Amino acid sequence: MFSGWRPHLGQQAFLSSRAPVRVLACGRRWGKTEVIAAEIACTLLTGAARQVLLVAPSQEQAMLGFERTLEFLHRAGARPTVRRTPAPTLALGDSRLWARSVARGGMFLRGRKAHLIIVDEAAYVPEAVVAEVLTPMLADTGGRLALISTPRGKNYFYRYYLQGQEDGIRVWSLRSPSWHNPLLSPTILQMQASMMTQRQYQIEYGAAFLDAAGQVFRTEWVDRALLLRLPAEGLTVAGVDWARYRDYTAMAVLQGARDGAKLLAVRRWQGLSWAEQAEAVAAYLRLHAPARILCDRTGVGDPLLETLQREFPHAEGVAFTQALKQSLIENLALMLEQARLQLMPDPELLRELYHFEATPTARGIRLEGATGVHDDLVIALALAAWALPTAPVCAIRTSGAARKP
Repeated sequence: MFSGWRPHLGQQAFLSSRAPVRVLACGRRWGKTEVIAAEIACTLLTGAARQVLLVAPSQEQAMLGFERTLEFLHRAGARPTVRRTPAPTLALGDSRLWARSVARGGMFLRGRKAHLIIVDEAAYVPEAVVAEVLTPMLADTGGRLALISTPRGKNYFYRYYLQGQEDGIRVWSLRSPSWHNPLLSPTILQMQASMMTQRQYQIEYGAAFLDAAGQVFRTEWVDRALLLRLPAEGLTVAGVDWARYRDYTAMAVLQGARDGAKLLAVRRWQGLSWAEQAEAVAAYLRLHAPARILCDRTGVGDPLLETLQREFPHAEGVAFTQALKQSLIENLALMLEQARLQLMPDPELLRELYHFEATPTARGIRLEGATGVHDDLVIALALAAWALPTAPVCAIRTSGAARKP
């Protein structure tokens, strides 16, 4: 197909299906970026003018498939025109490829038409974006839709998958675990299996649709939080969880109050020195100017907090105890359960929320990410939610016409 690339059986099955809707549930390291790129490159090389849209939860994720497509086109001898800013676009004759994220609920995607739409990490993209924004783009072209992802519980992606198992003509679906990729080393798989719980391994590498035992943040709560449209008003606050050893430094920024808030930004960093961590966090705080900042001061947090307070004297440190951590997580879970928190489709945050577990121990309940999964973003989000005021902070009128009795 392309010089130096040979699709394995699962990739061949996906590429050969002609169904209008294709659903591919695959494990990590399966080769989904390659199959996405091959599908797009083949479409652009047909000779007919084709409009292709590659969508992912984040721009960074969308760029993986975009760059791989460019490599495949070069292997085929094509020389497309490429523009990476302000948004990635590739032109080959009269055909176009756009790589986009689903930021702001996909509002910047509206108004286009497409012959092919591929949604990467579809289980982490809000259902409303697929149903209300992407699918209508195919209406007047007779185009096709492909949903590709690692499973995330039994959400809408799972329902599409079941429909494909029952239909096979209008909707085609395949579940293909990581070990179907013959290039993936069995040693790597064994190592991953030893670092994860069995359930986690079956989801991430076995592409299994499993409900979460001990899951603190239920999948339906998180999915609903992606669809909320809460007003961007109220106090802006931030939560910071400092890195320790191989963890990430993580930050979350919220706006609103505990009766309704939206996530403005979430970010994490790894492999930075203490000074670099403090500067990276400070630079992000400058963008949002939160009125309240809560930082974990446990362990290495104290000196980092002191560094941060030189520029942000209102930053506060909290020492984690089992009781405080439980209160933080319970508050976050309650806000999600009661639809009082609007999230953004950040894949790592959603993965952490989905795999954050409550495990009974002899000393009580242990709250943390499943084996092999970080929980730094969850902790940062919980800290930010704890920093929110209990009631909206409104402006007080000090002038203006008096109200008549």
